[in-house]
Amino acid sequence: MPASSQRHTRILPLAIALGAALILDFHSQGRAATAVIDRIENEIVLQGRRDNQAWFEPAIGMIPARNGKGPEVFIRATLLTGMDVGPQVYIKTGDHGRTWSNPVMTQNWRKEEQEDHSFEEPWFGLQFHRKTGVFVALGQTHFVRDRGGNLFGPGVARDNYYFKNEGHYHSPKLNGRVVTSLWNPAKNDFEPWIPMDLPAEAGVGLYYNGQIHEQDDGTLLIPGYDRSPRTDGVEDKYTRVTVLRCSFDGRRLKFRDHGSVLTVDTERGLAEPSLVKFGGKFFLTIRHNLRGYVAASEDGLNFGAPMPWRFDDGEELGNYNTQQKWLKHRDALYLIYNRRSELNNGVVRSRAPLFLAEVDPQTLRVKRHTERVLIPENRARMGNFNVVNISENEAWITTGEWLQGQFPDSKKGDLFWVDSKSVNYMRYIGNLLLARVYWK
Repeated sequence: MPASSQRHTRILPLAIALGAALILDFHSQGRAATAVIDRIENEIVLQGRRDNQAWFEPAIGMIPARNGKGPEVFIRATLLTGMDVGPQVYIKTGDHGRTWSNPVMTQNWRKEEQEDHSFEEPWFGLQFHRKTGVFVALGQTHFVRDRGGNLFGPGVARDNYYFKNEGHYHSPKLNGRVVTSLWNPAKNDFEPWIPMDLPAEAGVGLYYNGQIHEQDDGTLLIPGYDRSPRTDGVEDKYTRVTVLRCSFDGRRLKFRDHGSVLTVDTERGLAEPSLVKFGGKFFLTIRHNLRGYVAASEDGLNFGAPMPWRFDDGEELGNYNTQQKWLKHRDALYLIYNRRSELNNGVVRSRAPLFLAEVDPQTLRVKRHTERVLIPENRARMGNFNVVNISENEAWITTGEWLQGQFPDSKKGDLFWVDSKSVNYMRYIGNLLLARVYWK
């Protein structure tokens, strides 16, 4: 049996049945979940727990079936070596996930040396551009530098215990760039990444793993950030989100303009927006430290004020300090999210389990009785994930694990014990997971 087949291991159906039973019991009304979903299947794509690795913050994209070939699905993931950092790799399947390629660490997603022994590297999402038929990795660069530390070595400073070696690097002289890397089927690899030309006054960036909308003329509406100087007297410490309008000719991405700027001037501000068009309107779901937000638009550029996500009974959703994503079906719109619940079992920031529920597009509230567990909790945070529609009958959601939380069986003296108010156990280990949603 090929090695890639051996890695493709299904999670026991009992775990899925248990997750479903727990969430149905969790809602006292006991009403059945939405009838649009037929079933959900969970599986392991890459074995990180077994192989002492952590596959995290994945992106997913698909080249549709064409020229007699079936669809080809790609997953880009980070092989964690420190707090949110590590090499970028991709895997792909052409047989509907029965087998996957070995992880590829392409040299074309290189790091470029900058000041003070720091390096600029890209983080990518994956997008198939229907107008040109080109598959592209689309993202934003960031900066890292070797911290020279050892996570468990003697004398490690407390502010360094989250890092093995490489860590994020910030400097007023360095700004991340919007970048693209085209898939070259003849070479079976991505092309070297190139930056998008931006006027100096634009002051925008994109969220590398947000959900993008392609308009009928091929124009891309890409959720991202406004980083221009503020004129309202408020400090720039609060991040602001917007939607970038860009053209793409199959080779180069060109910035045209951006839409309204959304702000919530508390904590760190707004972040990690994702865009969807449903029922003739556009919706943006947004991360904030204290709660998730949603905003609506008629044209995908000019949005109303962001509103906290709520259930249909008026209670806040309970999502905080992590992203949410959209799942669109022809007859319904869904939100995928984490939230505070009795099911998180001590996982940091309640980043487990992953929930799925239908959204009322008129009220922009989550229908509580439709909520169900998408991927059960397993002592790991799963706050970074993304979605692709494989067909009219099937959608895939991929997420990575990172063992981290406040667990009652972790104590001082254990190898991976951490002295923190919110985390007492952290280990860069976790599987790359896939959930298949089948529609009726």
